[in-house]
Amino acid sequence: MALCPFSLLWIPFAPSLLRLLLSLPLVGPVLRAVIAAIFPSLLTAAAAPPAAGCCTPGAWPKLESDDARQLSGDMRELGGGVHGYVSAPAKPTGRAVIVVHDIFGISGGRIRTVCDVLASEGFLTVMPDLFGNGDSIDNHGGLVNMGSDDCVAWLKSHAWGDLQAKLSAALGFVSAHGVRSANALLRPPGNDNRVAIVGFCWGAWVAAKASSTGMVKAAVHVHPSWQISSWLFNEPEVEMASRIRTHTLLMPARDDKDAYRDGTYARIIERNGGVPVTLVDFPRMRHGFVVRGLPSDPEVMADVQRAMREMCAFLHKALPPVDDDE
Repeated sequence: MALCPFSLLWIPFAPSLLRLLLSLPLVGPVLRAVIAAIFPSLLTAAAAPPAAGCCTPGAWPKLESDDARQLSGDMRELGGGVHGYVSAPAKPTGRAVIVVHDIFGISGGRIRTVCDVLASEGFLTVMPDLFGNGDSIDNHGGLVNMGSDDCVAWLKSHAWGDLQAKLSAALGFVSAHGVRSANALLRPPGNDNRVAIVGFCWGAWVAAKASSTGMVKAAVHVHPSWQISSWLFNEPEVEMASRIRTHTLLMPARDDKDAYRDGTYARIIERNGGVPVTLVDFPRMRHGFVVRGLPSDPEVMADVQRAMREMCAFLHKALPPVDDDE
């Protein structure tokens, strides 16, 4: 029987209709559970269209740099003209973490404090300046102008190919300092390198891309902004997530996409990548809280400390000391 042409008219409205059904008090939770178990990609299709930007409307704004405090690390040349902030542990452990800053760059908020904490836990911590020359969104109109032509052009200029080369410089640096690195893009199960990546907001998109290459052994995504993938580079988040092949920790805030918080992305990664995913939700926090949340807010700082504990516990498990298994 021929399909009536008018029956196709509903298709463009299907995501809106599904969003409406998911919002219903009684039907919504049941429907969401069924879809998440059988067709998780439908939940991402039904999500609201991405806003112009990597931060949510209620995200924490800029927080002044923590350079004024006593830092444990310093700026170094990583190789190939790439510079970065390096914080080293008291003694070498053969493990490293590559930190990817958010759009406020290598000096934004307390990002260097995060590096120092990871170093104190025994990880050689390297944060490459991925924007170059200390650049940040401050030089391109700030958060309020995220959708401007200048800001969009600036972010698009930092495509994955350029970023991968800079991450490779960081990998080369840690390899030269005694950490088994995956410069040859080793792939599971042969990927026995001792390098993890931690990305914040925009940086979590970078971490997701790196997680599909074999460059790293594990990845942490803190209040992630994977929508960079679809917004700027026409790659749906669900497709990017399906290519992740590393042990993964997701730590979304309350205003991040439901797909992070309800386990949709976790199931996609586990199903396609065959790797475990840990999900730790922060329902009281706004996007950006770990590196930009107000230091004078006790509730924020309590969850910042919790996030760092979860991150460190995950990294210790994903990157055990060399002597433990060799």
